[in-house]
Amino acid sequence: MKHYCLSSRHGGRVSGRARHQWAVSLRRSLATMAHAAALYNHQRFQTAVGRPQPWSFQTCKAAEPPFRNEEDRKRTLTVREPDCVQRNDAIGFGIYCLSSTRNAQEVRMNIVGICRFSLLGKGDWKAFQGKSEEEAQILLTERAAHLFSRDRMEARLKTFELLTLASLRAQTDQNFRFLVLSSDLMPTEFKDRLKALCENIPQVTLRFFPVISVHEAQRIVFRELNIKYSQTLQFRLDDDDCVCIDFIEAMREFTATRMNAEGVFVASIRGVMYSSVGGKQDGVYHWPVEFMSAGAAIRHPSKSIYEFGHFGMATRFPTVVIENRLSLVTHNGTNDTQFTAATIKHRGMVMMSSEEINRSIEKNFPFLTDESREIAGLNNKNTEKNALNHESQDPQWLNDLLTTKNRRGFLISDDLFALQHTYRSGKVLYVSFDNLASVRASTKYRDPWGYAFAKKMEWSSLGVLCYRPNWYRIPRLHDELHNLAERGFFKKFKQVIFSGTSMGAYAACAFSSISPGCTVIAFSPQATLDPEKIDWDNRYPSGTAADWSGLFADAGSELRSAKHAWIVFDPLLEEDRRHAGLLEGSNVTLLKARYSGHFTAQYMRQVGILSGFVKSCATGDMSVAKFYSQYRTARQYRRYLDGLVHKLTQHPSHTLRERAISALRTANRPALANDLARTLLPPDRV
Repeated sequence: MKHYCLSSRHGGRVSGRARHQWAVSLRRSLATMAHAAALYNHQRFQTAVGRPQPWSFQTCKAAEPPFRNEEDRKRTLTVREPDCVQRNDAIGFGIYCLSSTRNAQEVRMNIVGICRFSLLGKGDWKAFQGKSEEEAQILLTERAAHLFSRDRMEARLKTFELLTLASLRAQTDQNFRFLVLSSDLMPTEFKDRLKALCENIPQVTLRFFPVISVHEAQRIVFRELNIKYSQTLQFRLDDDDCVCIDFIEAMREFTATRMNAEGVFVASIRGVMYSSVGGKQDGVYHWPVEFMSAGAAIRHPSKSIYEFGHFGMATRFPTVVIENRLSLVTHNGTNDTQFTAATIKHRGMVMMSSEEINRSIEKNFPFLTDESREIAGLNNKNTEKNALNHESQDPQWLNDLLTTKNRRGFLISDDLFALQHTYRSGKVLYVSFDNLASVRASTKYRDPWGYAFAKKMEWSSLGVLCYRPNWYRIPRLHDELHNLAERGFFKKFKQVIFSGTSMGAYAACAFSSISPGCTVIAFSPQATLDPEKIDWDNRYPSGTAADWSGLFADAGSELRSAKHAWIVFDPLLEEDRRHAGLLEGSNVTLLKARYSGHFTAQYMRQVGILSGFVKSCATGDMSVAKFYSQYRTARQYRRYLDGLVHKLTQHPSHTLRERAISALRTANRPALANDLARTLLPPDRV
C-alpha cells in the first residue's frame, strides 16, 4: 500500500509496501495504474427479471452451455430487476442456469437484425410534429438532400461494407437474417452499389420503400418472409457499426431460456468500443454501457425494436445482459449525434490505451482488415495518438492538487482500493464512495464518485475508490479509515457528510460510525448483504460472496452514531424497500422516490433536484415535506410516467385508465397515451 501526501509545502512517499512498483514521479506512478482494472476481465453474465409475469423463476439446475474453456464455465448468472418495476411477491427470485445450445435448438428461434440504411420516414422525427403537409414535404426534401449527398453516401457505403457487413459475414453462428431497409428516393447509382454489397451475403434481405417509418417497413418485410414476431429475437445495427464475431452465437446461447418462456424480454452486450474520427474529441473510448443501439435486442410478440428507445427498454422489460464482449460504434462527420467533452464525461467514457485497443480487436473484431481499421479510426497512427492522449488524461483531482490553490491533500493507494483527499476548507468534508458503475470502470486513473460536486460546493473531499465489487469488505481499508479517525482527521472539519449510491450508499451508512455526529445521505442503500441475515436479495452475488465477518457488516447498527441520515429509495422495489426498513431509527428519515428504480440519485439529477437536495441536507433545511415538494417535478419525466403506466396496467378500472390516457395526451405525451390505450382499452374505446 502506498501513502502520498500532497501539499504546497511538502510531498512524497510516507510508508507502506506495494504490490506494484511505483515510479518516483507521482504523475508517472499514477499513469502506470491507468486501466489496471482489466477492461475485459468481467466474468459474469447478468440476466434480469422485471415485470410480474404469469410464471415464476425458481432456483434450478439446467444443462450448461458448451463453454469454450474452464474459465468461461465459471461465469455466473445473476438475477436482478430493472428500473421502475414493482415486483410481485409470487415471483420466485433466484439464480438459475441457462439451457445449452443443444436445448435451444428445440425452441423455434429466429434471430433477425434490422438496419436503417438512409431510410426516409417522417414518422421517425419529432420535427414533423404539428406540421402541415406542405411543411412536412419541405422538411422531407431537405432531409433527402442531406441523406443522399455524395459525401455522406460514399462514407456510409464504405462503413456498411467494411464494418457492418464484415461483422455479419464473420459470425461464428451463420443462422440468422439481416434486413436492410432503405429508401426508394435514393439515387440509382447508390442503389445499385448497395444492392451489390448485399447480394454477397445470403442472410441479407434488402428492400426499398417510399416515405415510411422503419417499424412499418419492418412489418411489411416480416409479413413477406413469414417471420413471426413472437418467435424472433430482433436486434438493431446501424450502417456504421459492427458487432463482435460471436454475437449471434452468444445471443442464441444466453437468451434460449427466455425464448422458451412467454413474455417480452430485451438483451444487450455490455460495453462499447467507441471510436470518434475527426473533431476535438478524436480518439477511441471504452463506454461501459448497456443497450446502445449496436446490437440491442428484443423479443416482442407484435412490435418492432424501433418502436422503443434502445436505452429505455431496460427500464420496461426483463433484461439479459451479456458481458465480456464489446460492440464497435463509430462517430464521424456524417453522424446525427454530437460528441463533445461534456458527452464523454456524462457517459463515463474512458480513453483506451493502444494495447487495450489491439486486445479488443483481437478478441471481438478479428475480421477487421487494415482498411476497416483505417475507416473506423483504429489504425496505428490513431492508436498511437490515443496512447499519448490516454497518458495525458489526468483525473481532475490530480490537476486540482497540482495547478489550483487547493494543493493540500493525500492519496492512499492499494490494489483493492484508494483514499483520495483534497483539502479546500475546514467547514465541510464530503466523504463519498464508489458504486458498481465506478468499480466496473476500465481504469483506476479516475475521480472518486461525487468529486465534481464537492469541488463545485468548495467542500473538502475524501473519496473512497473501490476496485472490486465486494461491498468494501476489505480489512485493509477498514484499518486505514480507523487510522484516519484515530489521528483526528475527521475532527478537523465542522461538518462531515457521508454519501453514496447503492453499494456506495451501503458504505456511507456502514462507515459513518468512524465520524460520530456526521450527516449521511444515502441513495438506494443495502443494509447488509450477509447471506445469513439477508436471504431475500440475490441481485449482487459478488457482494453476497464477500466476507461479512468483522467490522462494518451491519449498516443499520453503524448508523446509530450519526447526527442524521437521509435514506432515499424507491418503495416499489421490494429489496430496496426491505433494506430501507432495516436502516430505520430515531435519527433516520426514509424518503420514497417512487418510480425512480434503483437509480434514485441518477433520476434526481436528471430532473434537476439532486444538488438542491444534498445542499439542504447539509445545511439542515431538508424535511420530508420539502423533499416531496421537490420530487413532484419527477412526474413530468418518462421514467416516472412509465412506472405509472405499468401500475395502471394492473388496475381493473377502465374509467381510471381513460382518465390517465386523457391526462397523458394533455401533457403532450401521445406515444405513452397511445401505447396505454392499445394495451388496456377495448378496441372500440381506443
